[in-house]
Amino acid sequence: MKIGYLSESMRWSGGAQQLIWMAEALKKRGHQLTLIVQADSDLVGAGEKLGLPVRLLRMRQDYDIPAAWRLSKLVRELGLDVLHAQHSTAHAIGLIAAAFSHIPVFCVTRRVIFPIKTNLFSRLKYISKRINGYVAISLAVREELLKVDIRPERIQVIPSVVHALSLNPVEGMAVRQEFGIPRDVPVLTMVANYSDFKGHEHFIHAAAQVIKSFPQTHFIVAGRDTEKLQNMVNELHLSSLHLARFRTDVPRLLAASTIFVMPSLQEAAGTSLREAMISGLPCIGTRVGGIPESIQDGKTGLLVPSGDPKALAQAMQRWLAYPQEAQALAAEGKRWIEAHFTLEPAATHMETFYETLLSHSSLSSR
Repeated sequence: MKIGYLSESMRWSGGAQQLIWMAEALKKRGHQLTLIVQADSDLVGAGEKLGLPVRLLRMRQDYDIPAAWRLSKLVRELGLDVLHAQHSTAHAIGLIAAAFSHIPVFCVTRRVIFPIKTNLFSRLKYISKRINGYVAISLAVREELLKVDIRPERIQVIPSVVHALSLNPVEGMAVRQEFGIPRDVPVLTMVANYSDFKGHEHFIHAAAQVIKSFPQTHFIVAGRDTEKLQNMVNELHLSSLHLARFRTDVPRLLAASTIFVMPSLQEAAGTSLREAMISGLPCIGTRVGGIPESIQDGKTGLLVPSGDPKALAQAMQRWLAYPQEAQALAAEGKRWIEAHFTLEPAATHMETFYETLLSHSSLSSR
């Protein structure tokens, strides 16, 4: 198949990583993949590094008609069988391009769990018959698509995946040295770019409670814009909480960690959580979105209510007090992620989904 991956994304993100992994996997299976992205996007270098053809398309906003027109010409030039929009603006522009020119299969991945707006333009964007199918990255995302009357048979759940990680204790010690953390104290880590729905403030308030019972504990918060939390950390006198900002060396952070925490208020999938679980770390998450698809409470990790620093602190304290229990659940969690959230099964599902959509498209065009 000739497949085009369309994305307006500029900066590296979890969604960008998923796009690249899937493109690489499908290329290895003999399909022709082309990335259609913006100049200066981080995806340009990532694609070229893997030998993927990259075509540049400026996408200024949703319903950018000139961009859609250029895209329709590009689809014809490349002879694409499948155009797959990976993000929201790409979804809107691809939809207009499908009106300008026939695209055998146009499909869309939804990576967020925000409720879909119910205004006329939003409904037209989602229920258009020009969209052959949707990829939802979790069951929770699928539920949001169903709420706007998208037929179940048009939705395929293909989860965000992770690669197996082998943690290097030496690199973990280097990270501890970087932040002045003693080698023999517990470290609780959170990895998420700062936003209102990731629960950073709840993690920090929970840390303030944990430190009263376990004063030797340290905490790492990594992610873009996490320096915005510095005033809050100072006000709570949390000298043992380290704001690591944006990092490209997450495996090294995990190697320095004792427990991983995802305190999100909303979460479509929780890829960083799955990375921690497949690494063998004990994990604590909130009972929202796609997180319970990874953590089965009391079996593969611990779940707590979202927005509840006290409950979060109690879960942290439980595992600091009972490390053997934490390690037993971590082992189960690792096995669960290996069985359900790795690339090759996901690539098979994606390939089959494309083939099914192409078959249906061919029949309907006769």
